[in-house]
Amino acid sequence: MSQPVPWSSHRLLLRLAVIEGWLVNETPLRVGTGREPPLGSAVDLAVIRIHLGGRSVPYIPGSSLKGVFRSTAIQLARAKGLTVCSGLSGDTCMDWESPKYGTSLLKFIQERQREGDEPGAFRVFHEDACLLCKMFGAPSFTGHVEFSDAYPLDEKGQLLEVPLGVRTGIAIDRRTGAVYRGALYQVEFVEPGARFKLTVRATNLPNYALGLLAKILKMLHEGWVRVGGFKTRGFGEVRVENLSFSVTGGTVSGTKLLAVDERDVEVDLAGLAQRYDGWLKASGDNAWRALSKLEEVWDRAALA
Repeated sequence: MSQPVPWSSHRLLLRLAVIEGWLVNETPLRVGTGREPPLGSAVDLAVIRIHLGGRSVPYIPGSSLKGVFRSTAIQLARAKGLTVCSGLSGDTCMDWESPKYGTSLLKFIQERQREGDEPGAFRVFHEDACLLCKMFGAPSFTGHVEFSDAYPLDEKGQLLEVPLGVRTGIAIDRRTGAVYRGALYQVEFVEPGARFKLTVRATNLPNYALGLLAKILKMLHEGWVRVGGFKTRGFGEVRVENLSFSVTGGTVSGTKLLAVDERDVEVDLAGLAQRYDGWLKASGDNAWRALSKLEEVWDRAALA
């Protein structure tokens, strides 16, 4: 079903989709505070914390999860033959010089906006920005996927215990293979088994774009994609527990997720999802099967 207003617009709401679950770290997890440890920290590399429920607890920032998903999406999209940008400041497809417009896409769009042609400006963005900028955001444009901070909460919203460990490391001179003098450091990490509530919300995404998110989530669950730092040292492997997938909106009919644009295809979740209070919802193994059907749409979609 083709829409008169492109799905990347925020002017209308075609659908809401929510992916929820718990990230459980299988190996040590370290999402740090940056180069400098917090004041009073007993270690050189501390995990990031937030004050929640009267306690200072480790968590996984939504920005870190977004970074994991976008960087993996870049690899998957390019493997599919799509031209997508890095999303890094100054190196997005909005910043690139466009032979079509004789300037950068961002400047051309801003000029259209100054002339009062907002619909035309948005049409240009939809047609010429890369898929990932439309999904995750670009300069002057809010994306359609939101990643909440992942806090250590149980199903009732109560704080969970997060066991922490400290490991001592040394820095090695890669040229000589010797230990740097005075390069001893201590790194703090979350011990395996901690649970963090995951919530990903998406608006208006076609089934193939939901399929891209589904594919990355499965890669995360299977250990191909990791979270946080020290990944090459075995840190950051997580699995996803108690997964649920919910979707609602005008492009959801019965058990079917209708196609959102001309490149999209309909997905029927009959037998996997049920309707509750206007939402089509799948849980547990059925949620994984529902996401697998969307992933198939991504795999088959001709987007290049």
